[in-house]
Amino acid sequence: MNVTRAENFLKHPDKDVLQEKMWIEIINRMEELYANLANRQEEIEKKNRELLKTKEFIENVIDHMVCALTVLDSNGNIKMVNHAALKMLGYKDEEILGKPIELIFEKTDGKSLVMGGSYLEKLLRDGVINNFEIYFRSKKGEKIPMVLSGSVTRNIRGEVDDIICVARDLRDTKRMLAERARAEAEKAKADELEKAYNELQELKAQLIQSEKMASLGQLAAGVAHEINNPLTGVLTSGHLLLKRCKPDDSNREDLEVIVNETTRCREIVRGLLDFARQSSPQMTTVDLTLLINETLSIMENQFHIKNIKLIKKLKEDIPEIMLDVNQIEQVFVNILLNSIEAMPEGGTMFIASECDQHSVYITFRDTGHGITEENIGKIFDPFFTTKSGKKGTGLGLSVSYGIIRRHNGTIEVKSKINEGTIFTIKLPIKQNIQ
Repeated sequence: MNVTRAENFLKHPDKDVLQEKMWIEIINRMEELYANLANRQEEIEKKNRELLKTKEFIENVIDHMVCALTVLDSNGNIKMVNHAALKMLGYKDEEILGKPIELIFEKTDGKSLVMGGSYLEKLLRDGVINNFEIYFRSKKGEKIPMVLSGSVTRNIRGEVDDIICVARDLRDTKRMLAERARAEAEKAKADELEKAYNELQELKAQLIQSEKMASLGQLAAGVAHEINNPLTGVLTSGHLLLKRCKPDDSNREDLEVIVNETTRCREIVRGLLDFARQSSPQMTTVDLTLLINETLSIMENQFHIKNIKLIKKLKEDIPEIMLDVNQIEQVFVNILLNSIEAMPEGGTMFIASECDQHSVYITFRDTGHGITEENIGKIFDPFFTTKSGKKGTGLGLSVSYGIIRRHNGTIEVKSKINEGTIFTIKLPIKQNIQ
């Protein structure tokens, strides 16, 4: 006959002791379970506090974002917007939540933003977009330029849960760009006006110089012709008297002075006639590089004697141009002679040529003593010279100026004391001289 465990327990002689132990074990286990539950509860409450704190932190961050945050559901309806978005758009929460995205996003080509908007199509297709320029539309209808970045969250089945869009207001940026563009345009206009003013001043100076040269030329021509004949008579008579004079004659020295000074006067008169000459240049087609090299070969001995180093940088493919060879060579020689005089202790002479579509440029640069600012505006004036004694008539650069002007060109000079002087001649490639 089978007996149950309970019946065996009741028949056991120490059943009261066993029963007490069992209840003690049950109580201990219950206490252990309650302790575990209490610990679990404490952990849960701690986690809840942490979650709440994290939630408050996230909400605080979202509400204090400078950028506009918009969260859409899978149908394109607005689930959440932050404070920055509401302030920018002029809406309240209840006016915007649950509404379609078309309420605040400017439509693209009249299509629905959710179904046909190019950036939302890209966002749904790629899962992310960055720096996409769009327009928000405020409650008052203002179009607000924005740059949009966004991403899509999906559930485990791959279905769209949320569309998260963060947009930055571009109004200040576009305003700054517009102001910068205006400032640059104003600066460009100011630079253009300054350039035009400088060109006008340069043309004015050239006109004054040309008028001065024309007046002086007429005067010089008249004076030269009036004194040339009597001067020739004086010089001829002086030579005759000098030939008749014996070597030990006390008058011989005075006669030599008369002849030398009269010869000098004749050179001045010849320079005046060259300066006053207004005949048109005899134009021929010239290889400018060859002309420069030929001129330098004439001056080679003087460079060597004066201990002057010559450096050339001549462009090889300069086109042939129309020039009066003799007149332009005279200009080159006049400039080189002035540079040699400016370097009595030796130095360096740089000669370069360049060209563009319309003109050729010949540059002469020396390392001489330079020209003072006071004198640089006078160097093309007749009879102006900085050479000491009787070394110059002051007509060489005046004649050169006239020759270059009759070739429809320009001649400019820049100089610094104790650093040197630069002469730049500009001649047109296509001449139209009457």
